[in-house]
Amino acid sequence: MADGALGTWRGVETIAPPDLAPAANPAANPTELRRIAGPSTPGRRRLGRSRPLAQGDWVQVKSLAEIAATLDVDGKLDGLPFMPEMARYAGRRLRVHRRAEKTCVEGGGLRRLEGVVLLQGARCDGAWHGGCERGCLSFWKEAWLAPAPGPDRRAAWRPQDEPALARLLALPVRRDDRWLCQSTALLAATRPIPTRDLRHLFDDLRRGELTWARLFEIAARTAVNRVRKALGLPDLGQLTGAAVKPAKGELALQPGEAVRVKPRRALIDTLDCKGTNGGLTFEPEMADYAGQVFEVERPVRRIIHEETGRMVTLSRTVALKGVHCQGRCVKNCPRANPLYWREAWLERA
Repeated sequence: MADGALGTWRGVETIAPPDLAPAANPAANPTELRRIAGPSTPGRRRLGRSRPLAQGDWVQVKSLAEIAATLDVDGKLDGLPFMPEMARYAGRRLRVHRRAEKTCVEGGGLRRLEGVVLLQGARCDGAWHGGCERGCLSFWKEAWLAPAPGPDRRAAWRPQDEPALARLLALPVRRDDRWLCQSTALLAATRPIPTRDLRHLFDDLRRGELTWARLFEIAARTAVNRVRKALGLPDLGQLTGAAVKPAKGELALQPGEAVRVKPRRALIDTLDCKGTNGGLTFEPEMADYAGQVFEVERPVRRIIHEETGRMVTLSRTVALKGVHCQGRCVKNCPRANPLYWREAWLERA
């Protein structure tokens, strides 16, 4: 069997929903969550908000009690769950990465959300979801955030948050072999954006999240890919090879190692006719990194499959530090998912 990742999924090596105890990860321990949040810091001023949150704004995550008050019995607001992994950010100040009024959804295309932002560095560590290593940026409803005047290293843990924490940690994160998280809830929590509806791109342009040059690039790529699809050709930039069962690599890479993305000609030798290696797609924008040197951030061994909710295992696969999807192939999607790299696509630098 093969394995896969975010983006196009061809199969899995092993369906393995391990019962990893939350206590195995210190950040998943309620006592540790309180320690991470720090002592209470009362008297903090809140700013009024006269406009929607924008890229670069500072925000303070509201207390767990305030957040819990917005949630339904399933721990969701407008269908979007507040996950236990997000509790450690209560009281912290973070910057808005981008508005998330649209997102790509595996198996669902580009879809719309309302009143949601992504925060810089606030990625899920999978502590309560079987050790999932997708590394997704969490989605934050604006109702869970308050504007802040700037950074503040302190966080405000309040004793009155204890009942809210207990409630959040009691919510189910798995049903049979299906994991329940923001990723697996996205399809139900969003609405489709018609293919011909391009207003979201002009919204990005107005907010400064998209340049005219990038807009023209997206428009040109979309037009060319439609023609290529009609001719039975792969998307622009999609590398394909002729290998029947390409090797995944044998580098045994570790965090901190320097690696170079192989040249395009060498990459082609590691791909089959569908542009995959053992089921993992070499995404078109990954070819732009050919010849560049990066640091290995971490191995990627297990991730929750967005469409099925099942935990799947990967092998000989890593994430590279600072290398995330730029949304070039998905109409400026803000999600910034990590790109996953087979060791066969890399060489030690």
